[in-house]
Amino acid sequence: MERLARDGKGMELWWDSNPLIYEAWCAKFLAAVPEDQRGQLSEQLKAMWDEGASPNDWVFRGVTTNPPLTKAAFEYVKDEGISIIKEARRNHPSLGYREVAWEAYKAASQKGARRYLPLFEGSGYRFGFVCAQVDPALCKDTAEMVRQGLELWRLAPNVMIKVPASRAGVAAMRILTSMGVPINATLSFTLPQIMAVARAVKEGKELGEKSGIRYDKWRAVITLMIGRFEDAAIFREQAAQKGIQLTDELKRWSGIAVARKACQLIAEGGYPCKLLIASSRVGPTVDGQQRIWHIEGVVGRDLVYTMNPELIQSFMLLYADRPIETDLSRNEIPDSVMEQILQAPYFAQAYAEDGIREEDFETIEPFVTTYRQFSGAMDDLASYVKKVLEG
Repeated sequence: MERLARDGKGMELWWDSNPLIYEAWCAKFLAAVPEDQRGQLSEQLKAMWDEGASPNDWVFRGVTTNPPLTKAAFEYVKDEGISIIKEARRNHPSLGYREVAWEAYKAASQKGARRYLPLFEGSGYRFGFVCAQVDPALCKDTAEMVRQGLELWRLAPNVMIKVPASRAGVAAMRILTSMGVPINATLSFTLPQIMAVARAVKEGKELGEKSGIRYDKWRAVITLMIGRFEDAAIFREQAAQKGIQLTDELKRWSGIAVARKACQLIAEGGYPCKLLIASSRVGPTVDGQQRIWHIEGVVGRDLVYTMNPELIQSFMLLYADRPIETDLSRNEIPDSVMEQILQAPYFAQAYAEDGIREEDFETIEPFVTTYRQFSGAMDDLASYVKKVLEG
């Protein structure tokens, strides 16, 4: 992890879960590895984030999280989760379970943000952002996403608001940016979505600057949910119709292609934002050796890379005694690969800057499936809150 952060030039590594579970996850990780590896791994895990050390030495430079991860955090650190939920009920005795769940979600986000506040302040407000997401069910309601985004932003100065990259979400991010609110576009899988957000952020910031808004504590990132993009069933089906077997190698190349092109266009256009890679997968297996091309294919690029606990564990164990391959990142994507994957309209439209209209953003397969999962997680969180409060 330290090698990746050091050798990745502009690459920032972020933690993809609520900060409240980090110590508990480390303990579980260490308990699962052979005893002779625990000492070294323990030191490495401490180097990634240690509340007692200098924030400037932390490997993690920020945090992404979302409703499913917050519910998982409540179950992971059960006593603390129950405490947060019961306190939310005491503070809001007249609210229903879903509203209490939202208050508990806010409280967990605020507690997590406070743990990264020293990095935020010590880095001159460049690093240490912790994301909090508006309710995914609001993806078609610009005004309500703006209202809820402002509500979350008041929790802490280093809270970054996650907004879905729907048509209404793009408009909400333009408005929030014009008010100086840090934003992270989520439910984003394609180049048209990424560039629509990049333009909205640029326009919003220009408008805010004309109005005298300060941007010294502001940042914007645009998430590419790379694994979810590649895993879409329609991609596999369209490739099969063309007689192409969508192997792990082809899938990984497709996500890498979108990521690289997005980085290039953001840099060339001078957009005030950075690409963020999320939902990475392990694979493919090359010459009998398991690799993580989602890392190797973009290392050295100026982007944010958020890693969930499972990916971190796989990466640390797979690359503990071998170099992080940089050839994959330096080399061009093979022509034979591009010829194959471009035959699938799903990829061709996702790879073209204007391949999908804004009004169609929320109709593409990975948006629909992820939206359902995230919205369902809010319902699951409300059910969990009800269970806790009813004893």
